[in-house]
Amino acid sequence: MNANERHYFLLHRMIRVHSRSFAVWLLMVEIAQAAPFVINSAGNQVNGSAIQSAADGTILLTTLNEQTLTFRPGTYRLAFADKPKEMFQVDALVKQKNLAAVVQILLLVKEEYKFLGWDQRAGLMLARVYLPLKQFENSAREYEELFAARPKFKTVPKERANYMQALLGTGRLAEVAKMIDEDIASGSREAAARAQVVRGDMKTASGQIEEALLDYLRTAILFRAQTAVLPEATYKTAVALKTLNDPRATEYFQKVINDFPESEYAEKAKKGVE
Repeated sequence: MNANERHYFLLHRMIRVHSRSFAVWLLMVEIAQAAPFVINSAGNQVNGSAIQSAADGTILLTTLNEQTLTFRPGTYRLAFADKPKEMFQVDALVKQKNLAAVVQILLLVKEEYKFLGWDQRAGLMLARVYLPLKQFENSAREYEELFAARPKFKTVPKERANYMQALLGTGRLAEVAKMIDEDIASGSREAAARAQVVRGDMKTASGQIEEALLDYLRTAILFRAQTAVLPEATYKTAVALKTLNDPRATEYFQKVINDFPESEYAEKAKKGVE
């Protein structure tokens, strides 16, 4: 498998990867840089040295022998540009946790690289980064655009859970409840685990702390194989216990610190035991 083929393959796998910290998690949508290419309607990859897109989706690819090939909408499956220089700035800004600056760059990339792969990748990153900024309407909008363009993204448990968090933040509770029921009944252990955490968040938001605690605890105890979900479930268990003035809160905060030291929740847990 050559570099461009890996590039194409990893694009379709990138949203299945989960990380241990917020910065790494956000950057996991990054993949190896490669030369521009087009996958034509027959499924063949055409490599190039430069690529452009028009507003109507037409792609102009300069081939390695300096010919210009035109691919109109319907005549290609995928077009991809090499990594925009702006994305190297994003790498550094995420590590600095300068999320407001990250948003501005991603919005630029999304607009300038429309139809060239990076628009959807920037959209996914925007959907994610808007959540810690509590810009829930923006996050929901980005997810909805992404789901419309790539429906399979909506079947990924992590992205569904993020989308539910965005909907929860905008008050679209009926939609969240429906998705929770779907995920719990889906047969996917990860989807069910994440859905239970979101259900706990719904109850927390309505002041039902004891009921929320049961959802978090149930996830932490019964879904131990879902290691990507455990840090969040364990941390939220600790927070709920602390809210209820239950002394076991310290035990669960410490569990996050000890068992998931590289997760984004470890830093939060340290503050919980101070």
